[in-house]
Amino acid sequence: MLKRYNAPYMAMEIIQIIEDEPDHARLLDHALRQARYRTNVAHDGQIGLSDVKRLNPALVLLDVMLPGMDGHEVCRQLRADPQTRAIPIVMITALASEDHRVAGLELGADDYITKPFSPREVVSRVRAVLRRGRLPATSREVYLDGELTLEGSCFIVSVRGKRVLLADSEWWLLRRLAEQAGRVATREELILLLWGEDELIHQHELDRTIQRLKQKLEEEAGLAGTIITVPGIGYLLAHLTE
Repeated sequence: MLKRYNAPYMAMEIIQIIEDEPDHARLLDHALRQARYRTNVAHDGQIGLSDVKRLNPALVLLDVMLPGMDGHEVCRQLRADPQTRAIPIVMITALASEDHRVAGLELGADDYITKPFSPREVVSRVRAVLRRGRLPATSREVYLDGELTLEGSCFIVSVRGKRVLLADSEWWLLRRLAEQAGRVATREELILLLWGEDELIHQHELDRTIQRLKQKLEEEAGLAGTIITVPGIGYLLAHLTE
Protein backbone atom coordinates (compact mmCIF):
# COMPACT_ATOMS: atom_id res chain seq x y z
CA MET A 1 0.00 0.00 0.00
CA LEU A 2 1.30 3.45 -0.93
CA LYS A 3 2.42 5.43 2.10
CA ARG A 4 0.88 8.91 1.96
CA TYR A 5 2.19 12.10 3.56
CA ASN A 6 1.16 15.68 4.08
CA ALA A 7 1.42 18.12 1.19
CA PRO A 8 5.18 18.94 1.45
CA TYR A 9 6.02 15.28 0.79
CA MET A 10 3.61 14.58 -2.02
CA ALA A 11 6.06 15.66 -4.71
CA MET A 12 8.72 13.20 -3.49
CA GLU A 13 9.68 10.24 -5.64
CA ILE A 14 7.93 6.90 -5.23
CA ILE A 15 10.07 3.81 -4.61
CA GLN A 16 8.37 0.49 -5.34
CA ILE A 17 9.47 -2.25 -2.94
CA ILE A 18 8.87 -5.87 -4.01
CA GLU A 19 9.88 -8.06 -1.07
CA ASP A 20 8.09 -11.10 0.36
CA GLU A 21 9.81 -11.23 3.77
CA PRO A 22 7.78 -8.96 6.11
CA ASP A 23 10.73 -7.93 8.29
CA HIS A 24 12.87 -6.97 5.31
CA ALA A 25 9.95 -5.17 3.67
CA ARG A 26 9.34 -3.14 6.83
CA LEU A 27 13.05 -2.30 7.16
CA LEU A 28 13.24 -1.11 3.54
CA ASP A 29 10.00 0.82 3.85
CA HIS A 30 11.07 2.58 7.04
CA ALA A 31 14.56 3.46 5.77
CA LEU A 32 13.23 5.00 2.56
CA ARG A 33 10.44 6.92 4.29
CA GLN A 34 13.00 8.30 6.76
CA ALA A 35 14.95 9.48 3.70
CA ARG A 36 11.76 11.24 2.52
CA TYR A 37 10.80 8.95 -0.31
CA ARG A 38 7.24 7.78 -0.79
CA THR A 39 6.95 4.01 -0.88
CA ASN A 40 4.71 1.26 -2.13
CA VAL A 41 5.18 -2.33 -0.94
CA ALA A 42 4.22 -5.53 -2.75
CA HIS A 43 4.89 -9.00 -1.34
CA ASP A 44 4.98 -11.02 -4.56
CA GLY A 45 6.20 -10.54 -8.10
CA GLN A 46 2.88 -10.42 -9.93
CA ILE A 47 1.39 -7.73 -7.68
CA GLY A 48 4.67 -5.82 -7.75
CA LEU A 49 4.70 -5.88 -11.55
CA SER A 50 1.15 -4.52 -11.64
CA ASP A 51 2.01 -1.83 -9.09
CA VAL A 52 4.98 -0.64 -11.16
CA LYS A 53 2.80 -0.25 -14.24
CA ARG A 54 0.12 1.55 -12.22
CA LEU A 55 2.36 3.90 -10.24
CA ASN A 56 5.33 4.49 -12.58
CA PRO A 57 7.76 4.74 -9.65
CA ALA A 58 11.15 6.46 -9.76
CA LEU A 59 12.89 3.18 -8.86
CA VAL A 60 12.11 -0.47 -8.05
CA LEU A 61 13.73 -2.34 -5.16
CA LEU A 62 13.29 -5.96 -6.24
CA ASP A 63 13.96 -9.10 -4.21
CA VAL A 64 15.21 -12.07 -6.24
CA MET A 65 13.62 -14.87 -4.21
CA LEU A 66 9.88 -14.21 -4.54
CA PRO A 67 6.98 -16.67 -4.47
CA GLY A 68 5.46 -17.47 -7.86
CA MET A 69 7.09 -15.03 -10.27
CA ASP A 70 10.66 -14.53 -9.06
CA GLY A 71 12.64 -11.29 -9.22
CA HIS A 72 14.52 -12.25 -12.37
CA GLU A 73 11.26 -12.74 -14.27
CA VAL A 74 9.87 -9.47 -12.91
CA CYS A 75 13.04 -7.70 -14.07
CA ARG A 76 12.81 -9.36 -17.49
CA GLN A 77 9.21 -8.26 -17.97
CA LEU A 78 9.88 -4.71 -16.79
CA ARG A 79 12.74 -4.37 -19.26
CA ALA A 80 10.67 -5.84 -22.12
CA ASP A 81 7.78 -3.39 -21.66
CA PRO A 82 8.24 0.05 -23.29
CA GLN A 83 6.21 1.59 -20.45
CA THR A 84 8.61 0.39 -17.74
CA ARG A 85 11.94 -0.38 -19.43
CA ALA A 86 13.59 2.87 -18.34
CA ILE A 87 12.68 2.58 -14.64
CA PRO A 88 15.83 1.88 -12.58
CA ILE A 89 15.90 -1.49 -10.80
CA VAL A 90 17.98 -2.36 -7.75
CA MET A 91 17.87 -6.09 -7.01
CA ILE A 92 18.11 -7.52 -3.50
CA THR A 93 19.53 -11.00 -3.09
CA ALA A 94 20.54 -13.40 -0.35
CA LEU A 95 22.53 -15.30 -2.99
CA ALA A 96 26.04 -13.98 -2.59
CA SER A 97 27.77 -15.72 -5.51
CA GLU A 98 29.05 -13.63 -8.41
CA ASP A 99 26.98 -15.67 -10.89
CA HIS A 100 23.72 -14.79 -9.17
CA ARG A 101 24.57 -11.09 -9.01
CA VAL A 102 25.67 -11.00 -12.65
CA ALA A 103 22.46 -12.75 -13.72
CA GLY A 104 20.38 -9.83 -12.49
CA LEU A 105 22.67 -7.23 -14.01
CA GLU A 106 22.57 -9.00 -17.36
CA LEU A 107 18.75 -8.86 -17.27
CA GLY A 108 19.00 -5.09 -16.98
CA ALA A 109 19.16 -4.37 -13.26
CA ASP A 110 21.06 -1.20 -12.44
CA ASP A 111 22.54 -2.32 -9.13
CA TYR A 112 22.19 -4.97 -6.45
CA ILE A 113 22.19 -5.21 -2.67
CA THR A 114 23.18 -8.36 -0.83
CA LYS A 115 21.35 -9.51 2.31
CA PRO A 116 21.90 -8.82 5.12
CA PHE A 117 21.91 -5.11 4.32
CA SER A 118 22.00 -1.93 6.36
CA PRO A 119 19.35 0.77 5.94
CA ARG A 120 22.10 3.28 5.21
CA GLU A 121 23.43 1.16 2.36
CA VAL A 122 19.96 0.84 0.83
CA VAL A 123 19.36 4.60 0.86
CA SER A 124 22.87 5.24 -0.46
CA ARG A 125 22.46 2.93 -3.42
CA VAL A 126 18.98 4.20 -4.24
CA ARG A 127 20.26 7.77 -4.26
CA ALA A 128 23.25 6.83 -6.43
CA VAL A 129 21.12 5.08 -9.05
CA LEU A 130 18.61 7.94 -9.14
CA ARG A 131 21.42 10.48 -9.42
CA ARG A 132 22.91 8.65 -12.41
CA GLY A 133 19.52 8.68 -14.06
CA ARG A 134 19.40 12.47 -13.79
CA LEU A 135 22.80 13.03 -15.38
CA PRO A 136 22.47 14.68 -18.80
CA ALA A 137 23.05 12.42 -21.79
CA THR A 138 22.55 13.38 -25.41
CA SER A 139 20.86 10.82 -27.61
CA ARG A 140 23.96 10.16 -29.74
CA GLU A 141 27.58 10.93 -28.91
CA VAL A 142 30.39 10.03 -31.32
CA TYR A 143 33.98 9.32 -30.26
CA LEU A 144 37.25 7.87 -31.57
CA ASP A 145 37.06 9.49 -35.01
CA GLY A 146 33.51 8.30 -35.53
CA GLU A 147 34.20 4.64 -34.77
CA LEU A 148 32.37 4.52 -31.44
CA THR A 149 28.86 5.92 -30.89
CA LEU A 150 27.07 6.05 -27.55
CA GLU A 151 23.28 6.20 -27.64
CA GLY A 152 22.12 7.67 -24.36
CA SER A 153 18.39 7.16 -24.83
CA CYS A 154 18.76 3.37 -24.75
CA PHE A 155 22.26 2.78 -23.27
CA ILE A 156 23.67 1.24 -26.44
CA VAL A 157 27.20 1.52 -27.83
CA SER A 158 27.79 1.07 -31.55
CA VAL A 159 31.28 0.02 -32.62
CA ARG A 160 31.92 -0.34 -36.34
CA GLY A 161 28.33 -1.31 -37.01
CA LYS A 162 27.96 -3.68 -34.04
CA ARG A 163 25.49 -2.55 -31.37
CA VAL A 164 25.91 -3.64 -27.75
CA LEU A 165 23.34 -3.06 -25.00
CA LEU A 166 24.95 -1.86 -21.77
CA ALA A 167 23.77 -1.41 -18.21
CA ASP A 168 23.55 2.27 -17.31
CA SER A 169 26.64 2.09 -15.08
CA GLU A 170 28.63 0.47 -17.91
CA TRP A 171 27.40 3.13 -20.35
CA TRP A 172 28.47 6.00 -18.09
CA LEU A 173 31.89 4.43 -17.51
CA LEU A 174 32.46 3.98 -21.23
CA ARG A 175 31.32 7.53 -21.91
CA ARG A 176 33.82 8.95 -19.42
CA LEU A 177 36.63 6.79 -20.81
CA ALA A 178 35.72 7.79 -24.38
CA GLU A 179 35.66 11.49 -23.50
CA GLN A 180 39.32 11.26 -22.57
CA ALA A 181 40.45 8.40 -24.82
CA GLY A 182 44.15 7.70 -24.52
CA ARG A 183 44.33 9.33 -21.08
CA VAL A 184 43.83 7.64 -17.73
CA ALA A 185 40.58 8.12 -15.83
CA THR A 186 41.39 7.64 -12.16
CA ARG A 187 39.55 5.19 -9.97
CA GLU A 188 38.46 8.04 -7.73
CA GLU A 189 36.80 10.03 -10.51
CA LEU A 190 35.02 6.94 -11.88
CA ILE A 191 33.66 6.01 -8.45
CA LEU A 192 32.54 9.62 -7.94
CA LEU A 193 30.77 9.53 -11.31
CA LEU A 194 28.80 6.38 -10.53
CA TRP A 195 28.21 6.47 -6.81
CA GLY A 196 29.15 9.89 -5.49
CA GLU A 197 31.15 10.48 -2.34
CA ASP A 198 30.13 7.39 -0.43
CA GLU A 199 32.46 5.23 1.61
CA LEU A 200 30.02 2.31 1.35
CA ILE A 201 30.91 1.81 -2.30
CA HIS A 202 33.99 -0.39 -2.38
CA GLN A 203 36.76 -0.38 -4.93
CA HIS A 204 36.01 -3.92 -6.12
CA GLU A 205 32.57 -2.85 -7.33
CA LEU A 206 34.21 -0.56 -9.89
CA ASP A 207 36.44 -3.46 -10.97
CA ARG A 208 33.42 -5.74 -11.49
CA THR A 209 31.63 -3.13 -13.58
CA ILE A 210 34.73 -2.61 -15.72
CA GLN A 211 35.08 -6.37 -16.19
CA ARG A 212 31.48 -6.70 -17.36
CA LEU A 213 32.01 -3.83 -19.79
CA LYS A 214 35.22 -5.38 -21.13
CA GLN A 215 33.51 -8.74 -21.58
CA LYS A 216 30.59 -7.24 -23.51
CA LEU A 217 32.89 -5.26 -25.80
CA GLU A 218 35.00 -8.34 -26.47
CA GLU A 219 32.23 -10.91 -26.92
CA GLU A 220 29.65 -8.76 -28.72
CA ALA A 221 31.78 -6.23 -30.58
CA GLY A 222 35.02 -8.17 -31.05
CA LEU A 223 37.09 -5.61 -29.15
CA ALA A 224 39.73 -7.15 -26.92
CA GLY A 225 42.19 -5.02 -24.97
CA THR A 226 40.40 -1.75 -25.68
CA ILE A 227 40.01 -0.83 -22.00
CA ILE A 228 43.41 -0.92 -20.33
CA THR A 229 43.97 -1.18 -16.59
CA VAL A 230 46.62 1.11 -15.16
CA PRO A 231 47.44 -0.60 -11.84
CA GLY A 232 46.82 1.51 -8.78
CA ILE A 233 45.63 4.49 -10.82
CA GLY A 234 42.64 3.76 -13.06
CA TYR A 235 41.64 2.85 -16.59
CA LEU A 236 41.98 4.21 -20.10
CA LEU A 237 40.28 3.60 -23.42
CA ALA A 238 42.77 2.89 -26.20
CA HIS A 239 42.14 4.07 -29.73
CA LEU A 240 40.66 1.29 -31.85
CA THR A 241 42.98 -0.68 -34.09
CA GLU A 242 42.24 -3.01 -36.97
